[in-house]
Amino acid sequence: MDRTLKVYSSTQHLFAEFVFSYDQARQASAHYIQYRRLYDDNEEDDNKSVYPSMDMDVYLSFRQFNSIDEIKAHDIDVVKKQLGRDMKGEYTYVYEPAPIQQRYVAEHRNGLVGLVNIMYSFIDNTKEVKFLSGTNPRFDFEISSNSLETNLSCILRIPVYREREEPGEISIHDLKKLPPWY
Repeated sequence: MDRTLKVYSSTQHLFAEFVFSYDQARQASAHYIQYRRLYDDNEEDDNKSVYPSMDMDVYLSFRQFNSIDEIKAHDIDVVKKQLGRDMKGEYTYVYEPAPIQQRYVAEHRNGLVGLVNIMYSFIDNTKEVKFLSGTNPRFDFEISSNSLETNLSCILRIPVYREREEPGEISIHDLKKLPPWY
């Protein structure tokens, strides 16, 4: 359910960008940046120049969705709740179409557990998870999922093997999220 939503004004200027994250169990958050136009309506602006004017984090109620359309409706409500006072006219809501790569490093006091690479496209409803074991390549693991499952729930399905033990799971406290790659 991790996703990036861009909101454009009727003049096609970027108005806001929301990045929704589900990095904790049963918790949701959004980081958004609201933009202002560099030039006013009387000046020509072929480049659609904007600058960031407000940068905020919002903590949302966790909700499990049944479809992409439910998520879209929810996201529009969040945008209107946060920025509705500044919204005038019609707006276009666009989800980032390019796949986004997210990487997590899993390590605990005994050393590196492994790396988790997640390549997802929310709007295409695809998610590919690859775990690279920090102990042995034979313990590498892959999962395919859809946009309705959180990155964290995919990570918790990865079996982690330790010597002479039953497979366990990655602890959410051992994860470090690295910046996304677009």
